[in-house]
Amino acid sequence: MLALTQCWYTRTHVPTHPGRKGSEGVFRSDCRHCDRPIISWDKQAWHLAEGFNLLSVYGGMEKPFLYLIDTRNDFVVARFPIDHLETEPEVEALAEQIKADNNVSDPENALALRDSRKRKFRRTPLKPKPPEIEALVVPAGGQLALPDGAPIEPRDKDKLTGLSGRGTFEAVFEAECRHALAENGKLVVAFVDPDRLDRLNRAQGLDAGDKLISLVVDELAALPGCHRHISRNRGLELLLLQRGGDADAMASALDRLCQTMTGHQEFAVDDLAPGISCGVAQVAVDGDPRLALRAADVALHRAKAQGGGCVVKGVTDNAG
Repeated sequence: MLALTQCWYTRTHVPTHPGRKGSEGVFRSDCRHCDRPIISWDKQAWHLAEGFNLLSVYGGMEKPFLYLIDTRNDFVVARFPIDHLETEPEVEALAEQIKADNNVSDPENALALRDSRKRKFRRTPLKPKPPEIEALVVPAGGQLALPDGAPIEPRDKDKLTGLSGRGTFEAVFEAECRHALAENGKLVVAFVDPDRLDRLNRAQGLDAGDKLISLVVDELAALPGCHRHISRNRGLELLLLQRGGDADAMASALDRLCQTMTGHQEFAVDDLAPGISCGVAQVAVDGDPRLALRAADVALHRAKAQGGGCVVKGVTDNAG
C-alpha cells in the first residue's frame, strides 16, 4: 500500500535544510516529507525539481533577457530578449509594458518580472570576506591562530557550536593549500552531516537536535591526527579540513565515529540509531584543489542516499 506524505495533501514542500544555491541562482534541497529533490528561487516557495528549468537552458546564452516567473510555483512563464535595446531607459520601458500587460502590480497576481542581468535572488548582503590567513596553526579542538600564536576571531562564528562559518573556511582552505604546496604536504577535506536531525527535532525538540550537533562537533575535534579546522557549512553540514591528512586514514577515523554514534541511543528516532553521513576527498594541492570540495560534497550525498551512517570517498580527476 502506498503511504501518502503530508506534502501530497497540502501541495507544500518543506526543505530539510535552507538550500544550496546553484550557479543558475536556484536553491536546491530535499523535502522533509517525501524526501524528493525540490528547488526554489527565493526560499519561500518550494516545488519538485522535475522537468525543464528554462533558466538552465538559457544559461549558456550570452544574450540578456527579462522573464516572467510564477512566484507561487517557481515556474518561468515567458522570456523577453533585450539585447536589441540600446539604452537602459528602453529596457525599463519594456519592463513597465510587460508588467502592465500581465497585471504584475496586482497584489493578488503571483507573477513577477526579473532581469537575467541582475541577481535578485539574494535577500541579504554578502558577508565581508575574512582577511587572508597565512600558514594557519589549528590546534586540535583549539582556536584558530597564526604561527606567532595570535588568535583569529572568525567573523561568521556559529552561535550554537562556536565554529566559524563557510567564509572563514574558504580563507583557511586557501591558506592551507598554499602551505601544503610549499611543504609538499597533504590535505584532506570531509563533509559531515548528522542523519535524521529533522526527525529528531520533531520527536524530541530542538534542544535534542542542538545537543546532537554539539556531540558530533566534540567527536570531530577529538579525532587523532595533525592540525585541523572545523567549520559549520550551510544548513546542518560540518566541514573538516586536516593538514597532513590522508583520505583513507580520514575515512577510517570517520567510519569508527559512525559506529560510535550508534551507541548514543538517547538520540534514537523511530527505533533508528543516531548516525552521521560523511564524504571525504584528498585535496590535489598541485592541481585544482577545489575539485576536492565538489568530490567530498558529492560523496556526502551518496552516503545520504545509501541510508546514512556511513563514509563515502570522493574521487577527483587530479587527486594525488
